[in-house]
Amino acid sequence: MKPGLFQIGMALAFFSLGCASYSHAKENPADSSPNSRDTQAQVDLSQSIAEFEQEIRKREAEHGVYDPATGEYLLSVGLVYQNDGRHDEAVEAFARALQIKRVNEGLQSTGQLLILEQLIKSNIASANWEEVDRNYQQLLWIHKRNYDAGDPRLLPVVDMVGRWKLKAYKENLLDSSALSTIGESEKLFRDTINILERQYGENDPRLINPLYGRALTNYQYAIEVANTPQDQFHGAGSPTRTQVICRTVPTPNGGARRICNTLRVPDPSYYATQSNNKDFALGQRIVAVGKALKQIVQIHEAQPDLPKDSHARALVHLGDWNLLRGKKTTAYQNYKSAYQLLADSGEHQEVIEELFGKPQNLPALRLPLPEVDDKLEEEKTTSVLASFDVSRSGRAKNVEILESEPPDATSARRKAKKTIRGRIYRPRFENGEPVATVGNKIRIID
Repeated sequence: MKPGLFQIGMALAFFSLGCASYSHAKENPADSSPNSRDTQAQVDLSQSIAEFEQEIRKREAEHGVYDPATGEYLLSVGLVYQNDGRHDEAVEAFARALQIKRVNEGLQSTGQLLILEQLIKSNIASANWEEVDRNYQQLLWIHKRNYDAGDPRLLPVVDMVGRWKLKAYKENLLDSSALSTIGESEKLFRDTINILERQYGENDPRLINPLYGRALTNYQYAIEVANTPQDQFHGAGSPTRTQVICRTVPTPNGGARRICNTLRVPDPSYYATQSNNKDFALGQRIVAVGKALKQIVQIHEAQPDLPKDSHARALVHLGDWNLLRGKKTTAYQNYKSAYQLLADSGEHQEVIEELFGKPQNLPALRLPLPEVDDKLEEEKTTSVLASFDVSRSGRAKNVEILESEPPDATSARRKAKKTIRGRIYRPRFENGEPVATVGNKIRIID
């Protein structure tokens, strides 16, 4: 049976299953309660799966375990399991279907893509993050084997896997190092940008989201580099060098003789170059963040039909970055330009309030893709509510702890104070000018 016709047949089977359930309820009024209908639907589902599995065993006996039609049946059984929330069984069926597809069509076959996508769905539902990552990598590998590096058909999967890697980094989902995970995400966003620029030029609006992705991943990468011990970076030459150390010792006859030994001692130049290489790696990431944010602003300037609020946000993000870098004058020029752009439009008062109505902790950059920014629920241990003022230059003052949970969380209260004082804030603006704000409140959860 052809795959397309088979899938249509499966859809009809699902429809028939629903109709059978409804018909049963009509014919048996006494059993028409929600619980009885659910029970009957479950019975019908179990019978349907049993029939499929029986058909699979029959085909395996007649045509062998790698019969292509058996693979199609397994895919359908996996979809039934998945629809019923039985994801472990769904994964097992999909994995068998995938193996049959590889044997018949080869490791690089695009026929695997549908199965891999379903595997990923069930892996996510089961929170099996290592398998999610492995299957995303396989999905990407197949695309790269079938399409050239600049082919626009690569874009959806490169972008999707880049978002996954960023999410995995932010939520610490994988066993691999944070530096490795965020580095892979950054490269995938960079690949997306390169493909788009080749196809559409450097000022195409489709670049905006991948550029935000590159800015965010490079920022996180810079943090990881800064927190990586210096001894994990390569230096020039060898960590040690040869040094001859001599000393004079007395002899039994009242004389003296000189003894020399060759030793390996630390080489200062090696450790100096280690430090230089760490600084260079950090500098590369910092430059990349600024370059991406500047390009987003340039795209808006080259495309005047883009929404004004999108342009203003791009200017604000660039301003935040400049303020973090200590370039206060440039940052405030960015903020004022954004404020004026929104004020002149006369239609974005709510955006002005959002961006400038209260101090914002920096960096306030979020990738405008909800599926990346949504975080998994995490178990929190302590929370601290604090009050503080923010000066017009973006510095926190007069920090006071209002309450904490638990009340005696001394360490958390002290840490919260230190955190608030150490942050840089985008100040509140009035009429396009930065102003001080008193009595800001924030809850810090640790």
